[in-house]
Amino acid sequence: MPDSSRKFSLDSHFLNPDRSNLEDIRKLGYAFVDLIVDSVLDTQNQPFVKDESAFDILIPDQGQELSELLSEVQSQILPRTVNFQNPRYMGHMDSVPTAITIWADALVSAINNNMLSYELAPVFTEMEAQLMQWFGNLFGMGTDCFGTLTAGGSLANISGLLLARNWKLPQSKSLGNSNNLVAFVSDAAHTSFEKAMNVIGIGKENLVRVPTNYRGEIILEELEAAIQKSIQEGKQPFFVAAIAGTTVTGAIDPIQSVGEIAKRYDCWFHIDAAYGGAGIFTPKLQPLFQGCELADSMTFNPQKWLWVARTCAMLIVKNKQHLVDGFDGELPYMDDRTLNFGNLNLQGTRRTDSLKLWMALKALGISGCRYLVERSLDLSDHLRQWVDDSTELELVCEPTLNIICLKSNDPNLSSAALRQQWINEGKLWLSLPLWKGDRILKAVVLHPYAGE
Repeated sequence: MPDSSRKFSLDSHFLNPDRSNLEDIRKLGYAFVDLIVDSVLDTQNQPFVKDESAFDILIPDQGQELSELLSEVQSQILPRTVNFQNPRYMGHMDSVPTAITIWADALVSAINNNMLSYELAPVFTEMEAQLMQWFGNLFGMGTDCFGTLTAGGSLANISGLLLARNWKLPQSKSLGNSNNLVAFVSDAAHTSFEKAMNVIGIGKENLVRVPTNYRGEIILEELEAAIQKSIQEGKQPFFVAAIAGTTVTGAIDPIQSVGEIAKRYDCWFHIDAAYGGAGIFTPKLQPLFQGCELADSMTFNPQKWLWVARTCAMLIVKNKQHLVDGFDGELPYMDDRTLNFGNLNLQGTRRTDSLKLWMALKALGISGCRYLVERSLDLSDHLRQWVDDSTELELVCEPTLNIICLKSNDPNLSSAALRQQWINEGKLWLSLPLWKGDRILKAVVLHPYAGE
C-alpha cells in the first residue's frame, strides 16, 4: 500500500463494499440537496451576480474535509455565479432546468455508464436510439430517421457538416479532398458553422453567409443567387442550412423554400433548430416547421427551450445510414454486432444524457412541453407590450418566438448604458448583441416566472 494511504480515507470518497459508511455517503448527498435547494434554487430574489471579485482555486496537498468544502462552495463559488434563477434574468438562451432534470443529472453521474458502446450502456443505448427516432418522427423526418445526442448544438452542427461533406465526396473520408466545396447559411446563423468549416478541412472562406431581412430571415433570392454565383466560379455547392431560431432575433427561415432550393442544387439540407425546435410542440408555431421532411439532418437542443439541464443536444438524420457512412468508425475492442454510438458520433466516451431527457419527457408529457412553450410565448407577449407602451424603448423587429429585441430611443442614453442601469437596479439582465451594425438589447423569456 502507498504511504499516502495513511493520510487518505477511501471511505470519505467511495462506498465501502461492507456498507459501513453508507449513512455518511447518504448524509453527504443530503448536504448537496440542501445546498442546491437553499443556495441555488431559492435565490429568485437575489442579485444577478453577488460577487464579481477574482477567484483562486488553491489546490491543497492534503484533501479538505468535505463539509468544509461544501461551505467554501456556498460562500466563495455560488456568489460568483450568474443567477439564472432570478426571473428577471433574460440575457441569453439559458433556461432554468426542471427539478427532475437536476436530480436526473446526479443520477446519470452516479450510474456513470458510457455511451461509447452497447456493452457499456445497454439500456441507455436502446433509450437513446428510441428517443432519436421519436424526435425525428416529431419533426416529420420519416421512418428511417435516427440520430445521436451530442455535447451541445455546436457539435451537432459540426457533425452535420461533416456528414454532408462525406455524402457529397465519400472519398474525402480517406483523402481529405475538399474539391472546391462551398456551404451556405444566413448571416444570422450561429458561429459554429465557421468552426465546422475549419474542423472538416474545407475552410471558413468557403462558407457563404447569405443576407437576411430585418427580422433575420434568409432572403431566398439572395440564397439562390449566391449558389449560382459559386457554380459560375467553378465551386461545388454541397450544404445549405435553414435556421429555426436565430441566436439574436429568434427568426425562423422559410424551411420549405430553403429545402427546395437545397435539393434543386443537389445540396445536403440541414436545419439548425437548436433553439427554436421546441416550437414544434405548439400548434401556434408548427406551421413554421413545414418542410422538415426535406432535411437530411437537424440540430435540436432540449437544454434550451425544453428546460432540460445541460448538456442535452442532438443531431437527427433523415437516414440512419448517413451516420454509419459519415463517421465510418470502428471499435475493435467492442462487439461490432451491436449498436455502438461511438461509431456514430465524433465523441467517444459520453454521458448517458438520454436518461435525463427521457425522465424530463415522462415527467412533463407532451402536453406539459406544449404548456411551457406556450407560457413562455405569452410571457414574451407581455414584455413586448411593455416595450410598445414605453416612450423610452423601441422594438427592433417583430418577434417570432419568445425573444424580444429592443433598444433605447433616447439619443442621450445608449442601449449599453441602459442595460447596465437595469442590471445595477436589479430590474432586468438582458444581453447586448450586435445586430445589423447596431448594439441592441435582447430578452430571451425562458424563466417560467419571468418578470415576477
